[in-house]
Amino acid sequence: MFEAINRIFLMSDLDGTLLPSDKVLSQKDCEAIERFRRDGGKFAFATGRTLQSAMQYMKQLSIDQPVILYNGACIYDPVGDKILYTASLPENAYDYTKTILERFPQVGAEILRPDGTYIIKLNSYEEEHAKYCSVPPVYCTLDEVPKGEWLKVLFAFGPEELEELIVYADAQHFEGVSFIRSEAIYYEMLPEGISKGSALDVCRRIWNFNDMTIVAAGDYYNDLEMIRSADFGAAPANAQTCVKDAADYVLTATSDGGAVAELISVLYSKI
Repeated sequence: MFEAINRIFLMSDLDGTLLPSDKVLSQKDCEAIERFRRDGGKFAFATGRTLQSAMQYMKQLSIDQPVILYNGACIYDPVGDKILYTASLPENAYDYTKTILERFPQVGAEILRPDGTYIIKLNSYEEEHAKYCSVPPVYCTLDEVPKGEWLKVLFAFGPEELEELIVYADAQHFEGVSFIRSEAIYYEMLPEGISKGSALDVCRRIWNFNDMTIVAAGDYYNDLEMIRSADFGAAPANAQTCVKDAADYVLTATSDGGAVAELISVLYSKI
């Protein structure tokens, strides 16, 4: 499987895998990625973040490979500075969002489009989310969000309240969409069948990565499909148990301790 470093494509999750809790890239990880790329390895990341929020990390790492955004609903080319692929929610996502907001009036919510983030319901969890994304959102009502190109809807709630929302949404059998929990306090509506894994499959097909060994690393439920789609999946020590179970390799380091640097070291040892 591992023939040479220049035959490896490494796709890492951002938050909870590459990014430590302070959201600042570590020197340890950056140096390991630089060495990996210098030896011919290809590196990119997959994230639930928007294009605007992820851009700072693309620039810091000088990413030159396709990046997966919005948990798989978008693929972006940093070299050509253009969106190469999107999958949008169906029109009835408006009705589904309205239904959830009426049933859970205290939930925070935002709608994400290629042009930015539209916060339609603010609570403390949504406020914190907007802060760490570091990109000014548009504050508006649901009806004021531009129609079309809704890539995902994010709901932010306390962990216990979110469990109730998850049970409720599952019972509605909303058509044309799927849901994924991306953190303990975030639940996201995506186009049906869309995930980081489906986007990785698109990358493999469009960019002819069939002759590469694709390695994926992630820590949470929204990384599961990507890890399963990869040739070799890895999970940091802080990953959810189900993610560790799905991975081929569980790292000893957490995202705060240089998990990606450790993974790159493991890859070198397999050559």
